[in-house]
Amino acid sequence: MKEHCTRTRVHLTGTLATGFLLLVLMAGIASATSITFRYQPVIGGVSSVSVAGDFNGWNTTANPLTDDNKDGVWEAKLDLPPGKILYKFVVNGSNWFTDESAADFVSDGLGGQNSVLVIKDQPLVAGFGTTVKKASPAAMGLRNVTFKFKPDSKPQSLCVAGSFNDWTVGKSPMTDPDGDGVYTANLLLAPGAYQYKFVVNGNGWTEDKAGEDGNSDDGFGGKNSILNVDDRFKAIDVKVGDGKIFEDGVTHEQTASEVNNLGAGRAQFTARAHRSDVESVGLVVHSATGNTTIAMPRINQDKVFEYFRAETTLPAGASYEFAYKDGPKTSYLTRKGFSDTPGHDLFAWDASKFPPFLTPDWVKNAVIYQIFPDRFRNGNKSNDQDFKEWYYQGKHGDPPSGKIDPDRTEYYHLVTDWANSAALTQCAWTPDGRDWMAFYGGDIEGVRQSLAYLKDLGVTVIYLNPIFEAKSTHKYDGADYKKVDPHFGTNEEFKAFVKEAKAQGIRVVLDIVYNHSGNAHYAFKEAVEKGKDSPYYDWYEFTRWPLPEGWPNVKSAWKPSDYYKCWWGFGDLPDLNFDLSRPDPAENAVKNIADAKPNWPLVNHLLDATEFWLKEMDADGVRLDVPNEVPDWFWKLYNERVKKVKPDAYIVAELWGNATDHVGPGMYDAVMNYAFFRDPVNKFIGKGQGSAEDFDASLATGRLTYPSQATQVMMNLIDSHDTVRFLTDNGNDLGRLKLAALFGLTYVGAPCIYYGDEIGMAGGRDPDCRRPFLWDWQKDPQRVDVHDWYRKLANLRGAHAALRTGDFRTVQASGMTYAYLRSDGREDFLVAINAGRQAGEVTLDTAPWGGKVTATDGVTGISETWTGIASIKLSPGSGQVFQVARAR
Repeated sequence: MKEHCTRTRVHLTGTLATGFLLLVLMAGIASATSITFRYQPVIGGVSSVSVAGDFNGWNTTANPLTDDNKDGVWEAKLDLPPGKILYKFVVNGSNWFTDESAADFVSDGLGGQNSVLVIKDQPLVAGFGTTVKKASPAAMGLRNVTFKFKPDSKPQSLCVAGSFNDWTVGKSPMTDPDGDGVYTANLLLAPGAYQYKFVVNGNGWTEDKAGEDGNSDDGFGGKNSILNVDDRFKAIDVKVGDGKIFEDGVTHEQTASEVNNLGAGRAQFTARAHRSDVESVGLVVHSATGNTTIAMPRINQDKVFEYFRAETTLPAGASYEFAYKDGPKTSYLTRKGFSDTPGHDLFAWDASKFPPFLTPDWVKNAVIYQIFPDRFRNGNKSNDQDFKEWYYQGKHGDPPSGKIDPDRTEYYHLVTDWANSAALTQCAWTPDGRDWMAFYGGDIEGVRQSLAYLKDLGVTVIYLNPIFEAKSTHKYDGADYKKVDPHFGTNEEFKAFVKEAKAQGIRVVLDIVYNHSGNAHYAFKEAVEKGKDSPYYDWYEFTRWPLPEGWPNVKSAWKPSDYYKCWWGFGDLPDLNFDLSRPDPAENAVKNIADAKPNWPLVNHLLDATEFWLKEMDADGVRLDVPNEVPDWFWKLYNERVKKVKPDAYIVAELWGNATDHVGPGMYDAVMNYAFFRDPVNKFIGKGQGSAEDFDASLATGRLTYPSQATQVMMNLIDSHDTVRFLTDNGNDLGRLKLAALFGLTYVGAPCIYYGDEIGMAGGRDPDCRRPFLWDWQKDPQRVDVHDWYRKLANLRGAHAALRTGDFRTVQASGMTYAYLRSDGREDFLVAINAGRQAGEVTLDTAPWGGKVTATDGVTGISETWTGIASIKLSPGSGQVFQVARAR
């Protein structure tokens, strides 16, 4: 966001320094170039706009823009010296926006991009109506770039990840074929600035201090390396049909993303080639009965490679290689690299090395609905909060005016007016007005009473935020892992609810929180009271005991983290102690159980608790909270137990980034798809930023990063209890919300609706994003329209397998228009999206359907006939889905 730039330091002394700086200043003034920054906001309620960058120390107020003629375009002229600058636009003092019209970008270290502007001696317009021209990849040419790294010891795996491959771990592996300890990777990159790091053993992100041209803050206290690809690197001419195959960097490491055991003897293979370099790739299978070449269709591309994939049944003992063809040349990719002759140094197929990865079919067909229980519906007022539990004593009711200490004062209270969502943001007792301690009375009975509503909406899975007994409103601080919170209901009521939901075709997924418990958990309470005399003492990591007098109502200031390990320093969330041989967080890095000393009483309790909810209560899946802060060996045990109890149970993890190393056999079925769904959707569809090409590339990376059976069960969300609501984050534009719903409900994976999105609910950062559901939504025509849109699309998905499990193929990615086909061999659906602010057009060649098709709008049901090259006109920020069939 800010200060993500390369710094050059000049060390000068005395009069010489003063004179030098004066000359630099005078030269800068003499050669300054006029730059006009122009910005058209993409959100409403704009009160200020400025430009900030490395040229002004990323100051958000130094260079304001104005909209003097009230045309919606803000503008400022600056005189800047020649050179390269990084910048962003800043709206309302805190909302940072990339100039998507810039010619180049570098990572800002926080998951976004800084825009790059190269200033010479001619005036320029940057931003809206820019005069800066982007060079096409063809005009720029490609350069052969070799990344080198010498680790301290031989790694299990090593790769380079950066802005050129969407920071995807494993996509660009580094190898040491000559055994000299120096690992290399060759990539073809267009000229420009790229940020990157080396990744050792899947999670050791390492700066390239020896080879970088500069560095930039990575947003986590470290540095990303920066490489400027320029004339230092050899230009490479790559084109299809020239009989030349660029082999550098093209490898097959038999990783999970390259060899995928689908089960029942079927396997999926993925190969890659540099973009626009080869005509075809084939999978050559060698077996006792002979050799077979299987065509590998091109399935996608990113900024460096294009990818090819094939599925086949391999007999035991089979081996394979890949045949790359371009013009008259055919090369064979083998274990030892490329060869002109086939049939030697083959890759071995061993099913035991690649265990089958089976994900639940019911999730592939699901529409998930996330519910924050306290805020969804109050179905039983008799179980509303009365604060009689021991852990509320001295902690409920308003604090004395003027005496609140937000770090340790708790003041749980019940809001009796369900419609009073303002109570979450207008608290008199907190510095910023936010109130995390307000209960509203939602419960399991309220969800049960809403089953008809959810079924009509098209929902097939309910994902419940934690329901276990806990002190807080969010329940991520469990007090008993085998008991429903008494203010949500009873275990018996929950079991009956699950049974009734299943009778209506709706399954239930529970939120599991095993990194930490709450400080109200019975085990923690006993450990605090008895110390080492308690069998639960080692369930936690106490560094000092006893706790201050009066716990849990300590009268004087104290710091819980001085006494025990707790999640991010929050005393209410004491960390669980999984490994008795090392402290937290060191235990989290241990992958193999043989290297740990498991805390078996704790481990068995957690496994038994999950079995209870799956077996006795009949839940069908679990969402794992912050699983990256729990050792992998535990999750392997967890997977084994879950799949034994219920083989088709769903295990989805809360991991916000690339989770390649954790999705697969023996671990997680999927993740909450923040990285490869929510983030690109929010940028392209929500804010109308970027381009369809970039959007498609980000989506493709997500589909290629994980095994296809994981992609089909990804939890695709646009917001959640942890984020600002999509509507609020995108200028309260209901059209953008509907467009995101269209995409999510027709894309690959399991769409997840956060409660209230379907009626256009707004909400800022936590806890405002957790407002009570608006059950009077039918009084508002706009909410009714949004609900009707969601309902029709969700039910359309439910009625057509092609939209759930069909193939995905991009038809158009041009400018701000995007179109794709979902097909299953029986039905075809075209989805057309215009994320731009001007009218757009999508075209479809009807030749595959005989040159004439009947196109039926999936929402309105209106049909029309298309012939030849059909044109679909789209208004700004809109989209349509059509069922396309050969016209009779």
